[in-house]
Amino acid sequence: MHKITEKQIYLSGGGDENQSLSFDKFFFNSFPKNGKLLYIPIALREYSDIYNNVNLWMEKILNLHNRNDIQLCIWKNIPPLINLKEFHGIYIGGGNTWSLMKEIKSSIFYNSLINYIENGGLIYGGSAGAIIIGKRIDTQTDENAVDLKDFQGFDMLNGYSIACHFNKKQTKKFKKWSEDNNLPIICLPEDNGIVINSKKIKCIGSSECIIFTPKKCITLNNNESFNIN
Repeated sequence: MHKITEKQIYLSGGGDENQSLSFDKFFFNSFPKNGKLLYIPIALREYSDIYNNVNLWMEKILNLHNRNDIQLCIWKNIPPLINLKEFHGIYIGGGNTWSLMKEIKSSIFYNSLINYIENGGLIYGGSAGAIIIGKRIDTQTDENAVDLKDFQGFDMLNGYSIACHFNKKQTKKFKKWSEDNNLPIICLPEDNGIVINSKKIKCIGSSECIIFTPKKCITLNNNESFNIN
């Protein structure tokens, strides 16, 4: 299990730019002026229409939050040589969780990203990009076309896993997931997210974050925090 740094990790429930407006605003308000942001959209590769226009989508997001000062760099393929120290933040987008995790684990980026976060790097994960930061990634229903057998994520959340696109109809499903795996899981609706700072999580958004543990259920409203120590 990897230690959470004092720097913040932002994990979004996976909504569009309007649903995640308040959470994204929280993220971009914390991003340094004229900072350099690395956007990694590789989880979208199988969705060619979206993947081919990710630069326009991200520019739209920056415009929406009045952050045209941000220097945007996009990696559609992970390069063989990596220096993440030049970036003030890394944004890992959504898509297919299995293919995203397999591609990252098969590259130098896996250990580089761990080192980046552990040394105070700022990370934003949306949907699949959020799920991989947790302990396990089998919290979603994406097609596992890459036949990934390893369910382990980055485990940067003190043993907690992440589920995105959550709605209350899935309460029994994730309560059972927590009990069956004897692990806690944080469930994020599309219109909110969590910020992890040290060993606390804060819920940001217009609906509730739900945390299931094998023994109890915890509900967090907007701006409420929970200790995940």
